[in-house]
Amino acid sequence: MPGVQTVHKRRNNHVVSSDAGEDSGSDMSSKRARLNSDASSEDGYYDGNESIADAHQPGSIVRVKLTEFVTYTAAEFHPGPSLNMVIGPNGTGKSTLVCAICLGLGWSPKHLGRAKEIGEFVKHGSEKAEIEIELAAGKNHNKNPVIHRAIRKEGNKSLFYINGIQSTQAAVVELARSFSIQIDNLCQFLPQDRVVEFARLDPVSLLRETQRAAAPEQMIIWHDKLKKLRTAEKLLEVQHTNEDGHLKDLQKKQNATREDVEHWNQRQDLVLKSKALVRCRPVIKRAVLKNQLGLVKAELRSSRQELQQLQAEEEPTRQAQRDMVAYRDQIDQIVRNRRNNIDRAKRTADNIAESIKTEQGSVEVALTKKDAEKDTRKKRQQQVDTLNQDIKNLERSRESEPERLDERRNVRYGELRSESSRIERRELDVDDKMSAEKHRANELKRSIANKKGDREQLDTRTGQQAILLARLSSDAAAGWKWIEDHRASLPLKGHIHGPPILTCSVTDPRMADAVESQLKLFDMTAITCENAEDAQFISNKLLGDLSLHQVSIRTSPQPLAFYRSPATRDELSSYGLEGWLVDYLQGPEPVLAMLCENAQIHRAAFTSKSLSNQEHQDLERSTIATWIAGQERYQITRRREYGATSTRVTNIKKARMFIDQPVDGEEKRRLDNAVTEMERDLEEVRNGFQVLRDEKQGLKAEHERVKAEMKEIQEYQEKRRKAISVWKALPGKIAERKTERDELVRLITTTSRRVREMIEIAEKGSLEIARKTLEYTKAVAQLRHFNESLVEAEIRLVEANSEFDALENENRHILQRVAAKEASIRELEVRRIKIRDEHNDIVNQANADLRNSSEEEKRIFEKYQNHTSDEDLENEIEAVTARLSLMAEGNPHAVRAYEKREQDIAMANEKLLQMHADLNTTKERILQIRGQWEPQLDTLVAKISDGFSNNFEKIGCAGQVGVYKDDDFENWSIQIQVRFRENESLSILDSHRQSGGERAVSTIFYLMALQDLARSPFRVVDEINQGMDPRNERMVHERMVDIACRERTSQYFLITPKLLNNLKFHPKMKIHCIASGEHMPDQDQELNFQKLAEMAVRMKRQQIAL
Repeated sequence: MPGVQTVHKRRNNHVVSSDAGEDSGSDMSSKRARLNSDASSEDGYYDGNESIADAHQPGSIVRVKLTEFVTYTAAEFHPGPSLNMVIGPNGTGKSTLVCAICLGLGWSPKHLGRAKEIGEFVKHGSEKAEIEIELAAGKNHNKNPVIHRAIRKEGNKSLFYINGIQSTQAAVVELARSFSIQIDNLCQFLPQDRVVEFARLDPVSLLRETQRAAAPEQMIIWHDKLKKLRTAEKLLEVQHTNEDGHLKDLQKKQNATREDVEHWNQRQDLVLKSKALVRCRPVIKRAVLKNQLGLVKAELRSSRQELQQLQAEEEPTRQAQRDMVAYRDQIDQIVRNRRNNIDRAKRTADNIAESIKTEQGSVEVALTKKDAEKDTRKKRQQQVDTLNQDIKNLERSRESEPERLDERRNVRYGELRSESSRIERRELDVDDKMSAEKHRANELKRSIANKKGDREQLDTRTGQQAILLARLSSDAAAGWKWIEDHRASLPLKGHIHGPPILTCSVTDPRMADAVESQLKLFDMTAITCENAEDAQFISNKLLGDLSLHQVSIRTSPQPLAFYRSPATRDELSSYGLEGWLVDYLQGPEPVLAMLCENAQIHRAAFTSKSLSNQEHQDLERSTIATWIAGQERYQITRRREYGATSTRVTNIKKARMFIDQPVDGEEKRRLDNAVTEMERDLEEVRNGFQVLRDEKQGLKAEHERVKAEMKEIQEYQEKRRKAISVWKALPGKIAERKTERDELVRLITTTSRRVREMIEIAEKGSLEIARKTLEYTKAVAQLRHFNESLVEAEIRLVEANSEFDALENENRHILQRVAAKEASIRELEVRRIKIRDEHNDIVNQANADLRNSSEEEKRIFEKYQNHTSDEDLENEIEAVTARLSLMAEGNPHAVRAYEKREQDIAMANEKLLQMHADLNTTKERILQIRGQWEPQLDTLVAKISDGFSNNFEKIGCAGQVGVYKDDDFENWSIQIQVRFRENESLSILDSHRQSGGERAVSTIFYLMALQDLARSPFRVVDEINQGMDPRNERMVHERMVDIACRERTSQYFLITPKLLNNLKFHPKMKIHCIASGEHMPDQDQELNFQKLAEMAVRMKRQQIAL
């Protein structure tokens, strides 16, 4: 057959893994109905000698070579320029070719929907895989570009080469994109594992993928710009509306407060005038003070002239007065000098008297010390006599030696100490034995109590279940007992529930068999924690610290209400079922929730009777997967991908745990015997304890006797030891007493010397007192002489003062006139300085006020600065103040809000103008771009619709493609309408109206409609015909051949595991048959598909001829 390409895969002797993602279609193909009619022109076959040569379009695939890639050891494909059909059974490697095209052209595995890591595409047992793809050259290429990709499994690394030169993945992708190859576009490249993804494309995404596949790049850019501009337009419209409302609200508030603000402004003008008038006071005060200062200066000049005239008239009188003052002062100086002489003489006499008193005190001190030294010498002499007597007594004691220690008593003391140690050790030994016996007695008492408790529990269900738990899992029983014993001290955040075998019970004993059939051993013995952290803590304690193994720690992740059964009560009754297993269990809700999570008891139904065949069939079609009918358990396994179900039936066993069991008599007897034996042992322990206690009492009495004898010996020996120690210390004491006596003798001698010294000091002091007494007599005589001279001088001073007073009385009126004038001048000077300083201060204040005043205040200053008095200004201030008192103050916050709103209104107006301009600009740009994009899009979709409709007409159906246009460019979409049956109207293609096969036909026809419009050099569709019925598959195949084999169309790859018989064929088609398996020949020449195809054609013709 022309165009048939034979592709072999070499397999080693070991089994090679096949594509895990391919579906098995062998069973389905065997069930297809065979049709005798042929969709091809004429008889549907061409002469084998016919051949139509057609060149590859730029960017189409010329050759694909694979080495150690997925299932291929070595393979090479030579695709034709038109339709390439890749056929072969599942698992032979058809989809591997699709993977090679995607990865070889530089795209990542995510576009395949299979493995995520590139290293997973290396064949099992190999370290490296290679892909080589040769593309048809374009106008800018001298030869066909060859892309080579080497994949290393270790590290998931790849190396890329272009025409044998190492390159980068980005450069390879850029080369592919230069040919308009879009592996990431499902309209161009549709691998098997992404067929469902393409079918699920929403109309909006389909529009974008269609533009990417068939429209110029500029249309996609325009569409994206329109989306962004429309989003910006909607945002601007919302902002414009909000801002306009905000402006109107501001204007409304402004009009409401305008009158209050005007009233506030009038009052503020008066306040400003009042403040300005108050600040105008210094200006007027400055003028008043300036006039006052001029008047004072004139008066001061006049007074000084008058004073000069008066001073000239009284000059002779003043000269006489000055002479009298000089004489008086001379006499006064003599008086002061003589008074000073008296003071010095007095001080001298006083000093001499004081020194006499000092000497007298020194003599008295010396005499007192002399008496004290004599007393001390007498006492020391008495001490010397006492010491001499002590020395004699100690020397007599030294002459008689005391008795020595009794060695026999020492030996006896050692024997007694050894005996005491022996008794103590024996007492300790007896104490240890008594403690051990006491501990053993307590253990026996506890064991007896436990055994009696176990004996009593045998008569209760709780006790029976605890014993059953210990039999089923000793570790679980030990772990739960540890939790119960330590619950109060554990840092738990939630509650912990015991195993279901202890905490749960069956409401109806008849249901026990069914309930136990759904539960496993670990379900029965699991400990349930309400908190996940508690579960981790308990697990660490039991499995780690206590080294328990067969313990299951579980949590209840959801409340019991979360676990809903798959059917309602009414539905359950309709199936002949009575209830769910969870309904027949009682226990804590967290424990029941744990069983629902792990044993699915809320999904397992129950009935005590057998079900009919019809009820079984209904259950197989329902959502219930597990139920128990009588003594049989049914479990359904459904495989929705194949539409098949399987049912497993097992017989349930009799319940052993959730039933009331008879009391075990043997166990009771065993516990009674154990209690009797332990009570006998306890009596023996008590008797032994009494013997030990009696022995301890005897040891205690003997120990007391030994200690008393030891104490007596110790006291006797201690008394002897002290006497010997005192006798041995006597020489030292004698030496100490002699030393002390010698020291006292030395001190007595020293004291006698100091007594003589004190006597000498007293005698010298008495002589000094006599000498100073004579000096004091002379000083007193000189003081008397100085007093007589002072009296004479004071008499003369009294006479001079009397003469001065008489002269002053004669000239008093003249002097008073001068003094009055001088006082007047001083007063004027003080007044001038005060006015000058006040004027300067006012000038500075007035200048500062003028500098810091506003223009309005300066105008008020100019108006009132010519006032000549403060009174006019004060009257004006009072008038303004009176007007202010009649006006309300108003609200300054309202005024500030009014001014702020004025600014906001201005800004809002500017903002609205800018928004309006931006909105108009955006709308103009939308109209401009839409005017370019929409016509081209309509033209493109119209062409797609024509091809799509034509394809449907060829198969006797109808279809059309349109564009759904929304105000929002984000929602523009492709709208596909189809009709597969007569007497039906066109309906939108979706998963609700059309079957899977009809949607597959629509999908492939849509892709074929893009064939002539697509910019891509090739297109890949993998197993798109799966799910079609034979009629649709045949019609689709015919249209695909017609479209893909036209002149100068793009390359097409169709991958399928099966085909119908007698399908249409075209010389431009190239069929790639992939065969593989363990029985394939080792050499390619032994199996020639070319000859097999030609043989099949000849046989077909012979059948037709007959």
